[in-house]
Amino acid sequence: MTCNLLVASLLLSAADASEPEQLSIQTLLSPQATSYQQRLVTLEGVTSALQTLPVSPGRLCLLYGRASFVLGDETGSLPVEVLGSCKPSAADALPKDGDRVRVTGHVHVLKSEAPRDVRIQATRIQILESN
Repeated sequence: MTCNLLVASLLLSAADASEPEQLSIQTLLSPQATSYQQRLVTLEGVTSALQTLPVSPGRLCLLYGRASFVLGDETGSLPVEVLGSCKPSAADALPKDGDRVRVTGHVHVLKSEAPRDVRIQATRIQILESN
């Protein structure tokens, strides 16, 4: 009985640890940016400079909804990359310039010295307010 409780407790702890941390953009532009390398984080802000990319072949399917945009909050701005999806409707789910969004994605620190080059590879985009 104790063994089962211990296993359940460890599983719950591991699930809690995998929740993405909500950050400001300033945190990812600070000297501590490298400590977030490859980590899953959540950011909120307003989109601008949206560029949609043409449909392209992926490993398993055609990729729809590939794009990049700049996410800005009151502390700074970062580029966001959207790798796309096999679903043709993926392009319709992209935010538009001026939308307030919540982006969850992996941090990629390309240059750790100032001026830092940090990008987010989006895994989820939730539109909070549409422009």
